[in-house]
Amino acid sequence: MAGLTSLVLATFVGFVLARMGFPLPPADKRLGCIDGLRGYLALSVVIHHFIIWIQMTRLGGLWSGPPIHFLNQLGAGAVGLFFMTTGFVFYPRILQGYRAVPWKSVYITRIFRIVPLIVFSVAVITAIIMARTGTVPGSDYPLAAATWISTWGEPPLLGYPDSGRLNAYVLWSLWYEWLFYLLVLPISAVAMDFVRGKGLPSWSIPAGLFAAGVFVQILFSQTGFPPGIFTYLPLFASGMLAYEIRSWTGASEIFSRPAMGPIAVIGLLFGMTLSQDPYSVSLPFFAFFFLCAAAGTRFGGLLSNRGALVLGECSYGIYLIHGTVLSALFTDLTSLVDDIDISILAIFIVFVIIITVLIASISYITIERPAIRVGKAIVRRVSGHSLRFMTGETMVAP
Repeated sequence: MAGLTSLVLATFVGFVLARMGFPLPPADKRLGCIDGLRGYLALSVVIHHFIIWIQMTRLGGLWSGPPIHFLNQLGAGAVGLFFMTTGFVFYPRILQGYRAVPWKSVYITRIFRIVPLIVFSVAVITAIIMARTGTVPGSDYPLAAATWISTWGEPPLLGYPDSGRLNAYVLWSLWYEWLFYLLVLPISAVAMDFVRGKGLPSWSIPAGLFAAGVFVQILFSQTGFPPGIFTYLPLFASGMLAYEIRSWTGASEIFSRPAMGPIAVIGLLFGMTLSQDPYSVSLPFFAFFFLCAAAGTRFGGLLSNRGALVLGECSYGIYLIHGTVLSALFTDLTSLVDDIDISILAIFIVFVIIITVLIASISYITIERPAIRVGKAIVRRVSGHSLRFMTGETMVAP
């Protein structure tokens, strides 16, 4: 109940920010109801990590996913839908084919969309560790910080154990986003040129990616080796297939009908209780929900109101910043929360989410948006290419 209340209040905060002039993208640049979905996905991850902190500090558990499927899917399932969003948003680039894509422009805009806020986050986390321990950066700090900023990993900063808890270890998903941009995207664009030359349908590319991901996961499950990005390949492919299906004659009208909303939500809830993650048996239910959102299902206006759109614009900041807010609550403010009954402590998720949304909205206006503009300006100067589908439609992303 506290989690649901926090989502309602976060939407209200979004409404207030919109009334105050928070910049929103024009309606003709929105992709279905994906923009309205992104904010709630990020907030779902916040609730997931709040539960993990309670599990670790109050129930004697470890920093690991909750054993209850639904609670774990608040994190894993939300990130899975973010990966679908990435596949959906960048699929038009694949459809262009390799030779038609201005790759320099794509990567410049990605760097300026993703990296600046990570740099800010690492700087804040470094400052917090310095305040907690009195340690100052040494000769090993630049390499550790660079590893964080590149999203390669999260080694201890300033020798502080479990430094990654200060951002809830979220950089792992950004690493797989980079692998998508650097590997999956160009390889798929090359493959698109090939299949078109053979007269094959364009949807054969995402279908092939989906099949390859499933096949490698099955193969690696027999060998014991981790499948890596192949675990998430069906998620990216599901987003691409949603783009294909949405473009079919009459499909958007069918999947955006109001009646589809309850069906998609029920399916999503079932998928969240079926397994611990969205990578296997639950995937079809997540994919159908995403298809409906991409087609424009408004879910009773939940994904189309201005509050939701503000949360969507802030989603990347929410994703990166919330772990620091949670760490401050459960580490620096222990005197405030240690004596509170666990049933009352759950109410604190409301304050965590509101504070996170407010910080994320400020970081969007002062860091993300200016950096996006700088990226656009560089692209215009370097290549003069169109910036459509390049400038931060996804969480990362996230």
